[in-house]
Amino acid sequence: MKKLFTLLSLSFSLSLSLIKADYWTQKASYPGLGQEVPVSFAIGNKGYIGCGTSADDFWEYNPGTNVWTQKASVPGGIRRGGIGISINDKGYAGTGQSGLSDFYEYNPVANNWIVRASMAAARTFAEAFSIGNKGYAGGGNNLDDFWEFDPALNVWTQKSNLPFGWGHAAAFVIGDKGYISTGIQFPGTIIMDQTWQYDTTANLWTQCASLPGGTRTDARGFEICGKGYVMTGGESPCYQDLWQYNATLDQWIQKANVPGGPRDDGASFTIGTKGYFGLGQLNGSTNTNDFWEYTPDSVCATGIEDASTPLSITFTISPNPAKEFIVISCPLGEKENIEIIITNAEGKKVYESKLLTSDFRLPTSDFEKGIYFVELITIPTGEGRGGDKTIKKFVKE
Repeated sequence: MKKLFTLLSLSFSLSLSLIKADYWTQKASYPGLGQEVPVSFAIGNKGYIGCGTSADDFWEYNPGTNVWTQKASVPGGIRRGGIGISINDKGYAGTGQSGLSDFYEYNPVANNWIVRASMAAARTFAEAFSIGNKGYAGGGNNLDDFWEFDPALNVWTQKSNLPFGWGHAAAFVIGDKGYISTGIQFPGTIIMDQTWQYDTTANLWTQCASLPGGTRTDARGFEICGKGYVMTGGESPCYQDLWQYNATLDQWIQKANVPGGPRDDGASFTIGTKGYFGLGQLNGSTNTNDFWEYTPDSVCATGIEDASTPLSITFTISPNPAKEFIVISCPLGEKENIEIIITNAEGKKVYESKLLTSDFRLPTSDFEKGIYFVELITIPTGEGRGGDKTIKKFVKE
């Protein structure tokens, strides 16, 4: 009887694992004003969205509580089609309509913005992403230039131009490579399905497999567990499809459609092993504020996890980027039974241990270069406590 119960439990667990993969869950709607073409990024365990059509407001999303909190508005006034990225523990936003080249840094602890060096030219609907401790941005309507931003020096350095004038595209990062997909090619306003990879080390653009499903503008992208994702977008008609990109195979696979209707001009970011997407224009005409969480079927998804598990373990990783070591700093307190699991960008587990001290030093000299995810999980005790977890990432240089 005990064996039968075990088999039934295993079967039930496997069924749950299969159900809890490649699906969307609706979350609290975005309360801000500018639901179309906003800027968006994530810092740690929080997501941020702001600006957009006729707005400069800025909001923080907490996935643990499913609550939006208004924050300090982005300086510079109303902006539409600007860029948003995060580098380490700061966020960055800038450019956009009308005729803006400005750039600002957001500190989530102080809840304030400071002015940073502007880009070389005013632009709107540009492409942007971050790798390690640098930001990358360029293009936009009728522009093909591409730049690297160093926040430590507050300097933009020009890099190899985009393959053509390029705007209205989706972007994501896998490891130490950036990807830009779909959008509009200038001059001539050619709507595309092309995908290109940027190698920061070689300063080189390489064409990859085109996105299936149709040419489109104003799609959005994010990365989860070493896979890239591009979703929605359009140009009569709009789409609500989701595609996963495998960089190793240079291959796209279709995944679960984004709920809520076909749209373009939305917002997206990644927190841990979840993707978030929402807002935009339904069928390219009606603004919407719905918001969704995506659970992937990638190998680094945790299977039977509860999507509502609170992200309540506070810790930091330093230095980040790392070379020889990292220090995981976490006040143990009552949650003294904490497990560390580290996975690489492909979802492969590379380290597992108990957290032994509040400042746990881990050598990383043998780690390959790339992005790693550090997951801290409380181990259940006899009192029934446990199950809290937080995931953060670091870059090994």
